Order: sequence, then C-alpha cells, then structure tokens
Amino acid sequence: MQGLAKTPLSPAPKNLYLSQTSSRWKTVSSMLGLVIVVFFLVQIAVVAVSGFLDSDFDGKIGPSDPLLIMIGAICSTPFLLLFIILRRPKLAHIVRLQNVEIGSTAHLISPSTLFQTPYPTSIQHHLVHNTGPLEVPPLKHLWIIFILGTIISTLCMLPLLFNSSILSILLFILIAIPAWLIGFSTPVFAWWATSNEYFGLKTTKRQGEWMLIAGMLSTFPALIINSIISPIIISSLGISMDGVESLGFGMILFLSAPIGEEISKAVAILFLARFIDSPKRGFQIGFSVGLGFALLENMSYILSSLFVGEGAAISFILTTVLRAIGSIPGHATWTAITGFAIGHHITTQKRNRDIINGVQDSTRKDNESPWILFDKKTGTPISSSNVNVSPVIPKWLSAGEQNAIQMTKSPIKALLIAILCHGTWNGTMWLSSRLLADKSLIFMFLVDMILVAVLIVILLIILRRLIPYAIDDRNSSKI
Repeated sequence: MQGLAKTPLSPAPKNLYLSQTSSRWKTVSSMLGLVIVVFFLVQIAVVAVSGFLDSDFDGKIGPSDPLLIMIGAICSTPFLLLFIILRRPKLAHIVRLQNVEIGSTAHLISPSTLFQTPYPTSIQHHLVHNTGPLEVPPLKHLWIIFILGTIISTLCMLPLLFNSSILSILLFILIAIPAWLIGFSTPVFAWWATSNEYFGLKTTKRQGEWMLIAGMLSTFPALIINSIISPIIISSLGISMDGVESLGFGMILFLSAPIGEEISKAVAILFLARFIDSPKRGFQIGFSVGLGFALLENMSYILSSLFVGEGAAISFILTTVLRAIGSIPGHATWTAITGFAIGHHITTQKRNRDIINGVQDSTRKDNESPWILFDKKTGTPISSSNVNVSPVIPKWLSAGEQNAIQMTKSPIKALLIAILCHGTWNGTMWLSSRLLADKSLIFMFLVDMILVAVLIVILLIILRRLIPYAIDDRNSSKI
C-alpha cells in the first residue's frame, strides 16, 4: 500500500438512494428497550433534584441533602450513558467504483482498507445517515396482541383473587412482567401506528423515534413540577394536601398536572422544530410527543396496578383498558392541538425568512438521504421516499371534512386549550371522588366508570373532528 494516496471522504450526491429492508417489529423492540432506560433515568434524576429542593418530601423548601444528590447523580449516570449510546447516529459507509479509461486498479480509503479491481476504476466514498422510513407493525396486529395479552394476563391473575396458594402466586410471578410490557406499551404503539398509517406524512425512522423520545423526556420537567415545585407552592399557601380528597391534592390534578405537563410537551415540540415543515407535521409531532409522554407515564400506572395484592387482576385490566382508550389518546390529542399551532407558527417564520433571504424552496427537508424500501422475503420494492400516497382515513378515525373542528393557529391559545381539556379530564374525576366520598364503594365505582366512559366518548368525538382538519393540506397551506 506504499505510494498510494488515501482517497478522502466526499459529500454524497443527491441522487444516491439507500436500500432498506422492511423490519416493522425492530422499531418496537428498540423503542421498548429505550423507554425502560429513560424511565429509570428520569426517576433517578428526579430524586437528585429533590435532594436540592425538598429532600424529605414534606412540601416545604429544604433541607438539602448532599448524599441524596450524589446518589442520584451517580445512579443516573449509567442510564444517561446508555441512552447516549443507544441514540448515537447510525451512519452508512458507501463506497462507489466506476469504470474509467484512465484510473487505478488499487484504491486506499483508510490506513487498513484497500480496494483492488481487475480494470481501471475511480472511487468515491461517503458517510450518510443510515435511515429509512418509520415502520410500525400493523395497527390490527398491535391491538390483537393487546387484547389477547390483557385477557390472558387477567385470567392468570384471577386465582390470586380467590386463593393465595403457592401455585397462584407462582402463576402471578410468571405472568407479571409480560403483562406489564404488553399493558403499558402495545396500546401506545397502536396509536403511533395509527398516526403513521393515516396522517399521510413521509416520516423517517430517525424522525419518528425522536418524536416519541422527546415525549418521554418531557416527563422529567413535568415530574419536577408535579412532585416537588407544586407541593411547595400549595403548602406555602396554607392549603392541605392530606389525602386524595383534599383541595391541595386536587390542585395537583386539575392545575399542576395539566399546566406542567402540557407546557413540558410543548417545549418537546419546539425541540423538534427542525422536523416541522407544515402545521400538519406539527400536528403529527404533537400527537407523537403526547404518546411518548403517555408511554413513560403508563409504565408507572400499569406497574402500580400489579402490586395491589389479591385484586391485581381487576386493577390490572381496568387500568390497562381505560388508559389504552382514554388517557393515552388524551395525551396525544391535547398535545396535537398545540403541535398544529406551533407548526403553523414555525412554518410561517421559515417562509418569511426564506422570502427575505431570496430562497426559492421554503419547504426543504433536513439532509436525510433518499431511500427505497424492499420486502425482506421477496426483495421487491415496497415504497420509496419519492412516492407520495394520499391517506385514506377510516370512518372510526374521521368524522369527515363537513364535521371538522377548525383549529387555532395561535400557539398560546392552543396551549391554553390543551391545558383546559387536560384539566377538565383530571378535575372531573377528582371532583367525583370528593362528592361521593361518603357513598359505598360499589356506588362510587359505578359512577366513576360512567364518568370515564362519557369522557372517553367525548375525547374520541373531538379527535375524530380534529383529524380531518389537521391533515387537510389546504389548511396546512393557509399560512
């Protein structure tokens, strides 16, 4: 290799397509591993912050606990490093050889890599982002896994309700982890598949994953607000927080949680501003950020439902089903409203800036390489980044253009609407529990189930009327 000049890297040409094989379940498995890492990272990091502000969790500022801060920082570091490793950019090294009359039969591209050809060639090599389209398993498959997994898990937990024998305890232990994984993740991925399949937006795997991850990370400031800052403020006002029926506890639910969570999710949308090229894209990002938030939140709720003793079967199925059709799409819907308005604002700013700078193409995407997706088994092309497919929205997801709700294009108004809707959802349930505190448990349960059913129906009606307006390109183009 002596005497050979090393060929340097060069920018990839615009017409260079990367071939990708279809692998729908790989996305789910990678995100499932990542959410567990983020869950522990966030929970431990909150402990470290509490060491600064309120180490004894009594709702008052102080005392600080250096030991708690140090333990939180040390324990969260491995999860932070693991997160960075898992999210490192995936690059592809592309080497291209071309027959030429005047060339070389040997090419050095690194100190230890030599290409030799039997005829004269020229060589170019590039580093590009190795990304393809966002692929999520079919919507139907995810819901089938959720329904069957929930039913089977509940049946395996039922013996514990009637008899705490060794066999029933062992059966519960065996089913607990699979039930937890299926319960907290599959409904979120099912709603994610819904947005990916029906919103009609070409989304790369890298973009789609960052949307979900941004939502997961937004739980950190929300937890700080709900579990540390708000209790300190409420206690300083002399408002009691003793018991779930207290006014202070209610303020956490219908004030702190909606305000803190929706603001945190809005910041996550702004973090993804580089992906936004239309209000429609903003709606998709907001929807996905809400799902990411719900994914991490769901982990805690489903885990808690499994550790209630003999009643785990009832607690698990109620929590899992109600969150799957209520809280999860709720988080997504309210944040999507904010995302649409932020998308409108960002797109307007970009176009105005491009007009001032004399840029012709104001809808440039970030520098992702174009791709062609192939079927892994047959090798036939499935789709490519240049093919646009108009979405056909099913009736269960869309009320039609004639019934669409016109969405605000003001980010502040949209955020206030999201907070109001979120607060109404939480406040209704808390107010019900307070008004029915002296009633029987059976009566309270029935009323709560009726209220939840009504709220879910209202939520789905709103979602079905928002989607046709949000994904209509005519509304996205009215900048």
